[in-house]
Amino acid sequence: MPGKHLSRWTLAWFGSALLFLLAACGLALLGAAGPQDWSRGAGLAVVHLFTLGWLCHVMLGALIQFVPVLAARPLALPMLALPALIAASAGTVDLALGFLFLDGHDALRPLFLIAPFATGLGFTLVALMVAATLLTHATLRLAEVRLVLLALFALAGLWLSGTLMVLTLSGTAMVLDLAVTRPLHILLGVGGWLSLAAFGVSYKLFAMFLLAPEKISRLRDAIFLTAMLGVTILLTALLLLLTERSTAWAMGVTLGLIPVIAILYLSEITRLWQSRRRAAPEGNMLWSRVALAFLGLAVLLALPGWFIGGVWAEAAIFLALVGWLSTLTLAQMVKIVSFLTWIQIFAPRIGRQPVPLVQKLSNAQAVAFCLALWSAGAVTGCVALLLASSASFRIAVALLTLAALGLVRELIAIRHLSHLAAQERPATLPHLILPLTQPLQPAEFRS
Repeated sequence: MPGKHLSRWTLAWFGSALLFLLAACGLALLGAAGPQDWSRGAGLAVVHLFTLGWLCHVMLGALIQFVPVLAARPLALPMLALPALIAASAGTVDLALGFLFLDGHDALRPLFLIAPFATGLGFTLVALMVAATLLTHATLRLAEVRLVLLALFALAGLWLSGTLMVLTLSGTAMVLDLAVTRPLHILLGVGGWLSLAAFGVSYKLFAMFLLAPEKISRLRDAIFLTAMLGVTILLTALLLLLTERSTAWAMGVTLGLIPVIAILYLSEITRLWQSRRRAAPEGNMLWSRVALAFLGLAVLLALPGWFIGGVWAEAAIFLALVGWLSTLTLAQMVKIVSFLTWIQIFAPRIGRQPVPLVQKLSNAQAVAFCLALWSAGAVTGCVALLLASSASFRIAVALLTLAALGLVRELIAIRHLSHLAAQERPATLPHLILPLTQPLQPAEFRS
């Protein structure tokens, strides 16, 4: 990853996402949400702090950083990154507070109505940067690029469906059938936007960290075509919903496509893994395999979740969000932050002074323990939802909270270079979330 492709605001996006993650875990630990209790305003606030605040923010930040790597060109319109972060963060806070309007706090209704427009502005600014960077004749031939662009279409559908539900719940505009709109909203968010963006980014990350050769793959083309069919069906169903037509067929077809897409994706990742040149994969890749296992389990639970609903649907969604997407994100985030910090601080020393390995910036044992704790929390939470046990769910959230706090502590240690010997650190430490305008020069290091 060339230094010229470093984004100034990637770490700020990651920092914002982690704050939202801790807020969601903390509120859930206090009892704001739990099994079969997601329809209250407080429960919806926790869900959206986790999905919109944590997962969406970290995915948008990852795209800002890795889209230039996918396109092999600098990020277009980089000045939009900070306004996008401010708008998306403000919209997330407004929405979380606004949901409390549903619990009788009428004074928060204005925030509820403002939130979709603030988040929409943030999404639009990021989409402009990503599209302007990727839309070239050369890059459009890459399946991973097409997947990221398709994920943005799903994001647009996610925003539209969410906005319509906000207007309906607030009594401002048209009344939609929320029982029908909600599943579309979830599929567009979890199965469309978040998972497809994760697929596209993981192709590059996995190849880079496994030292696997990148080549044109028919599997990737098949994944894109199948995913495009699914997203098209969901967006069509959303438009039909506005005309009060039946969309049950769309849900059935899309849920039938999800196992196909998952199997194709896991097959492609298996091919990458088998072709790797790195004999002993690092911890971030080993824990990514756990995330992939959660993906497979979430897809298995989605089938009874569709036909039976209730606790099965809750468990499938929880496992997709907490097990698959969050485990993958947390495992890779530690490596990404270490890598960005290493490039930012130590690149000027290459060929002039000894430089530490990227691995030395983090504590592999501490990271593994936290990820094991997170995975245990994901499994416990899934079982608790299937059993509709509030006490077990609270234990699961406690495990997730401890894991998140441990990983945040480790990320701070990485940025402070705490795991390096004093003589290996620069005289001036990097800012926690704001990259330096220019890399430190060799003279700024202790001798």
